[in-house]
Amino acid sequence: MSAMVLPEASPAAANPACRLGRRRRRAGADPAVRRNRVAAAWGHALLAAAPAPLLMGLASATGSEPVTLGLAGLALTSLALQVRRLRSAARIVTRHRDNLARLAAPAVARLVAETDAVTLRAGWEQEATVLFADIRDFTRLCETLSPGEVAAFLAEFRHRAAGAVEAAGGLVDKFVGDEVMAVFGIPHAGADDTDRAVAAARALAAAMLAWSRGRARAGLPPVRIGIGLHRGPVFVGAIGAERVEFTVVGDTVNVARRLEQMTRTTACDCIASEAVVRAATSGEARVVAVQPVRGARAVLRLFALALAPSGRVPSPMDRDSSA
Repeated sequence: MSAMVLPEASPAAANPACRLGRRRRRAGADPAVRRNRVAAAWGHALLAAAPAPLLMGLASATGSEPVTLGLAGLALTSLALQVRRLRSAARIVTRHRDNLARLAAPAVARLVAETDAVTLRAGWEQEATVLFADIRDFTRLCETLSPGEVAAFLAEFRHRAAGAVEAAGGLVDKFVGDEVMAVFGIPHAGADDTDRAVAAARALAAAMLAWSRGRARAGLPPVRIGIGLHRGPVFVGAIGAERVEFTVVGDTVNVARRLEQMTRTTACDCIASEAVVRAATSGEARVVAVQPVRGARAVLRLFALALAPSGRVPSPMDRDSSA
């Protein structure tokens, strides 16, 4: 009996992977498969480029139910992607604004964020009321404190000062050590700017008195401040080259600071210029000097402004007894 001879199997036929590859190539050559692939690519492009309203319009105008459902699905997916992108952009803007607010007063951060760079660089001039406040005997208060304790002390002062200024609608321009500068009427001047500045001065004095009472219970010395107020034209804008600072400058700012410094040699805690007294609609003031002020262009009449709740100008004995 003759032996049966089997045909020799080729390596490609014996390899299942090769057969699978041939089937995939044949499927890839199928025109229907190619059309499906092209349609899928166009679908992705349409999803990325077409707005959701257009896709919804196409879906409503298409008679075929499968196509309508497909376009509606694309529209919803496109809308979801757009909402996600908008939320991401909003989070980035919020984070940038929060970071800016940590380095500047919230009102300054908001003003800088809402004003275009060209306007900030060019700046503008307007009337405003400027307030300067400074801690008395700050060096003596810090003699027994460590650097960390000095930082904590200044942080507490700045928190209370900013609260008093911002509650009155003012804008904290800057803190320099134990000194605070605030302006009222920026970016838009109002008829009550000076009244709000006077209210801030009184609130700041009250905040320091409350703080001093709490410190007294802990055996710590009181915190006293001197305040200067002046009103006049100022320049507002971003000043600098590569590093810019949004600030208010001018002769009005210089005079306000000089008035604050003059409280150290007068029997009052707040000195206001005649421009402030004339613009304020309430409050008690008395003339303390008629003299030129360093940084001013003319001789000024200077007034002691009452900050006590009773309306009476505090005397040095009042300050000593409150300690």
